[in-house]
Amino acid sequence: MCEQNKIDDKQLLIISALAALTFAVMGVVVGLMSGSIVILFDGGYSLIGLLLTMLSLAASNYMGGSSRSQFAFGKAIIEPIVVAIKAAVILMLLGFSLSSALNVFLSGGREIDMSFAAVFGFVNLFGCLAVWWFLVKQNEPKRSGLFIAEIKLWKMDTVVSGAVCAGLIAGLILTYTPWHAYAVYADSVMMLLIGAYFIKVPLMMLTGAFRELLMMKPSQEICSLVHESVSEANGSSPQELKLTGIAKVGPELMVNINVNPTKSHQLLPDLHKVRLILNKNLARLSLDVKLNLDIVTEAK
Repeated sequence: MCEQNKIDDKQLLIISALAALTFAVMGVVVGLMSGSIVILFDGGYSLIGLLLTMLSLAASNYMGGSSRSQFAFGKAIIEPIVVAIKAAVILMLLGFSLSSALNVFLSGGREIDMSFAAVFGFVNLFGCLAVWWFLVKQNEPKRSGLFIAEIKLWKMDTVVSGAVCAGLIAGLILTYTPWHAYAVYADSVMMLLIGAYFIKVPLMMLTGAFRELLMMKPSQEICSLVHESVSEANGSSPQELKLTGIAKVGPELMVNINVNPTKSHQLLPDLHKVRLILNKNLARLSLDVKLNLDIVTEAK
């Protein structure tokens, strides 16, 4: 993509917010008119997505400003906090929807306007698919974690909309069969199946965010590349290097290395060489690398 045609994260989040508003209004209105729990959930999910996108926009703006007096170590930690909030809110929405669907199912089901709901499901599916496809096409290595989380949310919304559409069409077909009496359970059963399957998405988002907030060990891909890079730097420098810590927080990768100097008169040139090697190799991760080289001496 040409640099002048590149759309930044903030603009993409605004586009995402406007799309979420459209689908939220449509979903809530059609869900109330048709009496469908699963469509109400779809509309509620889009509404929650809108609020969370606005939160991402606010976080993106805030992280872009300078405030060293308040955040001596930068604002990277804001990103996993926002992702954790997004995941927690989606989990609450899923929990409420699953509870409502279970109550409807156990109370004998609910009759809804299947034909009206199926038409909405078809339109909603292709709308969500278009937004998700657009965001995926705009994705690139330098995009923020907030934008990546936005893509995941739209992917989930697209798949949910697909499942809703398929279920509504199946329910509509069921009304014209000898088993039409069971059509009243179609809506609640769809919600239970969708919720049970997709609950893993916000759970994984929440787990990943907490791992970053607690500065736990990052992914295997990151760890392997860091270890390989340190080994290469060790082989190219007479100084003894020891990796002591790796942590990924939002867009930043923090790498701590202890340097045990073996030839003090070559220390500064060697450290410069080590930094060049590590920064070159770790640039493949498309993260803001914070490399900390601590000079230590072993007690004799």
